[in-house]
Amino acid sequence: MREHTKQPVSITIDIKKRRLRIFKSTLHNLGDPPYIQLLINPDCLVVAIKSISHSFKGDQTHKVSKRTLHSDNCVEICSKSFIEKLIEISPNLDRSFNYRMNGEIVPDEKLAVFSLKGLTRIE
Repeated sequence: MREHTKQPVSITIDIKKRRLRIFKSTLHNLGDPPYIQLLINPDCLVVAIKSISHSFKGDQTHKVSKRTLHSDNCVEICSKSFIEKLIEISPNLDRSFNYRMNGEIVPDEKLAVFSLKGLTRIE
């Protein structure tokens, strides 16, 4: 059975600017990874952020700046392909709004998992 943390983790999706904002607390709960991988499971309607130690060529791997981890800002990732995939599996997303997803950490798999069923529109 998977063990989950009790700490809430969050991300914000800006459809219009094709940007994902990852709250620093989410990355801290993943162990301040040097790289993260953005994953989407269209069958389960789940988005995940995976902590990884190195970059993989040709996928959704992104370097996490140590400077950003110690600043007051969230981590922003622009990814046209990631946002387009979200729109493909959630066609009701309105491009003029931002959305927040709350999720949980799966420590054994070094994942932060977010259900697309829990998308909240930010007005």
